[in-house]
Amino acid sequence: MITFSSVSKKFVLQDRKFLTLFKAISGGLRNPDTRKTVLALEGVNFCIKDGECLGIIGPNGSGKSTLLRIIAGIYKPTSGNFCSSGEVTAALQSRIIFPRDLTVKENVFLFGAIMGINRSRILDCYQSIIDLAGLADFSNAQVRVLSEGMGDRLAFAISVETAKDILLLDELVLAGDRKFKEICVETIKKLKKAGKTVILASHDLDTVNEFCDKALFLDKGRVIAFGKADEVIDRYLGWLKG
Repeated sequence: MITFSSVSKKFVLQDRKFLTLFKAISGGLRNPDTRKTVLALEGVNFCIKDGECLGIIGPNGSGKSTLLRIIAGIYKPTSGNFCSSGEVTAALQSRIIFPRDLTVKENVFLFGAIMGINRSRILDCYQSIIDLAGLADFSNAQVRVLSEGMGDRLAFAISVETAKDILLLDELVLAGDRKFKEICVETIKKLKKAGKTVILASHDLDTVNEFCDKALFLDKGRVIAFGKADEVIDRYLGWLKG
């Protein structure tokens, strides 16, 4: 089970303004830095049960990726409480997680080690990872030669094949070509049948409606609606129309 109780997340941004020579002299070289606080999530509350599929929807900048990163343990809430009863695997963008000078094969085992996955388990599913990513001809090539889409397929394949209890899928990873989207859809079906908890952040409302039991609609870090996927999507579509 995953529970968010009044979770908020703040980021402090430092804005260094351009300082002219005149302003520097007249101002006595005072520190021109200013700090700005951005509230990425505010008072988020929701709960999903083991084995459910949750779709997170909302416009760009609504807090979807921040929420995923809290579940993944990358960010800690500024306030409120978050708890999860299972082990989390996150499919993130390849440029975030893969050292580009290492080969595809080396990155598979490195990712496994970082995630605390037993080496023997990685060996057992290595070929499945390569096949799902469609990189049979690139296993000994450095990641730097892969396109961004190919790298994202690799990140997706590793995450899916090694997922234990909870799998997080970011919309940026799923924004591939048509063939890759078809692979993602079939994979989500298999994960649901296997009883995995899947949390999907996406602008693809058809996919969310088809596979997700529940949906969470965020805007500017706040929960606008949470409940049955079709009902929340209808609420979101109405909100888009104004």
